[in-house]
Amino acid sequence: MHYQVNHLGPFLLTLELLSVILETAHSHGDVRIVNVSSAAHKFGTLDPSNMNGEVSYSRWSFYGNSKLYNIMSSYALQRRLIGTGVTVSSVHPGTVSTEVSRGLSDVTLLSWTWSAASYFSKSPERGAYSSINCAANPSLNFHQAFYYDSDGNQVAPSNMARDESLQEQLWEISVNALRTYLSPEVLERYGEANRGSTQSATVEGRHNGSEVEQARPVEQTEQN
Repeated sequence: MHYQVNHLGPFLLTLELLSVILETAHSHGDVRIVNVSSAAHKFGTLDPSNMNGEVSYSRWSFYGNSKLYNIMSSYALQRRLIGTGVTVSSVHPGTVSTEVSRGLSDVTLLSWTWSAASYFSKSPERGAYSSINCAANPSLNFHQAFYYDSDGNQVAPSNMARDESLQEQLWEISVNALRTYLSPEVLERYGEANRGSTQSATVEGRHNGSEVEQARPVEQTEQN
């Protein structure tokens, strides 16, 4: 379920909205796509033989997998949108006090872990900061894919998340899984893996600070 809900669903929605997104970018010059990931992506992996738990399954590992896919697909999508005026970002919102743990009552260890973490959780208003920052901060109009932490800082995700060959492998797997749901226009334009891209070097350089000065996040305001 993690793979379908956390990755394939947003992936399908984004691709089917691209015609509108690109028209808007052409008119206004600055459009953002923000994928909500998680620091849990560091525990994720890409195993084409076990995307749906065919071999093994655990809630935590598959959650991490899905959050890894959010970042990987952000990079892959950005390569396909170079020069369009669209910026694709992925964010870690932090531990937020929501009902995300409502299905963990039957998983004792996870339930206890989440209960302990809830004492340090952000309010939903605070938890929305990183996503809103990426969507609305004028200084983040990079037209390149970046990953941001819960405080709005640009940080490097895991090595696997930045592996271009794995990003393209995931793209191919995702398109094939959704082939019967994607429109012919989307399949024609975005249906193939982009094996020959060189954009990852630019992304890496920016993460290392060699191309641009790291943008400052918009100032957070205190909640009453």
